[in-house]
Amino acid sequence: MEGKVRKKKSPALSLRVTINRKKIQEKNATETFLSTIKAFGPEQVANLQDVRIEGFPIVVSSMDCRMQMRQLGEGWFVCTHMPTKSKKSLLERIAKLLDVKIKVEIF
Repeated sequence: MEGKVRKKKSPALSLRVTINRKKIQEKNATETFLSTIKAFGPEQVANLQDVRIEGFPIVVSSMDCRMQMRQLGEGWFVCTHMPTKSKKSLLERIAKLLDVKIKVEIF
């Protein structure tokens, strides 16, 4: 291992989301992302055919072992394997498609 320079890991970023004056801010970006999907309604997000990550739907009703997913409850699974900046962009895109006013901040 001598002579190899390890790349430093970037500092963790978090998200703060405001939907209709309600703030969503959890302990990390992934938890905030999941809470925001829950606020949108996972079924509504699952019905958005254009919302995909690497060709896979972002919200599905059954676990897909090809993607890192988290269970949202009530039989829904959400793909969470993406950088915080991608989570921000995706939430903004979902909000636009659902015609929901949203503000997403990275800090």
